[in-house]
This record gives sequence, C-alpha cells and structure tokens, in this order.
Amino acid sequence: TVCLAILKPLGWYKTTYPNKVFDAMAAGRPVILCIDGVIRRLVEDAKAGIFAEPGNPSALADTILQVVDDPEKCEVMGKNGLALINKDYSRKQIADQFLALLDKLRRENARSNTGG
Repeated sequence: TVCLAILKPLGWYKTTYPNKVFDAMAAGRPVILCIDGVIRRLVEDAKAGIFAEPGNPSALADTILQVVDDPEKCEVMGKNGLALINKDYSRKQIADQFLALLDKLRRENARSNTGG
C-alpha cells in the first residue's frame, strides 16, 4: 500500500509540511508526493517516497506503476519513513521540545522580571 500526497501546485505550498505526509510515514507507508518544496526534500532525504511532478497526471501514473512494480522498494521506503518519524517526529519528542521551549521562556521571563 502506498499513500498519495497531492496538493495543487501553488507557491505557498513550497514551505509547508502537510500532516498527510507525516501520517503516511507514521503508518509505515511509502509516499508518492506531488508536492514540491521542503516536504519533498524531507521525504527524499529519508528515502521514504518518490516525487511526481505536480499537475502532471502522466508522471503520477508512471510513478504509481514504478512503486507498485517494486514491492521490496515499497517496503523499504515505508520502513524509512517510519524510522524518520520515530527518530525525529514522535509525539513524545515534539511534546518534550515544546515543554523545553516553555521552560526556557519561563526562565527568561523570570530573569527579566527580577532585573537579571
């Protein structure tokens, strides 16, 4: 099973990290990505999916066939995506980072209120 991540090819999507991509990787599924930009680099660097040119149905069809015809590669990409999620994007890690940020801000605020 593969997951498709498709957004209309608009400029502002070049800087977004769509949840659907992280959901697919967390499920251990390879991603066929029709979104260019930062999310493409993340998926390609992790070897968790394949990019197909946005707005090009032929490229999407070719990419789907390429993935379906290679189940071993499909499995490896799914495992790579899941490994990335477990390493860098688990809910616990994100919560820990958020709590650390809040603690840092609390300490900075306390210092500024005491004149230190």
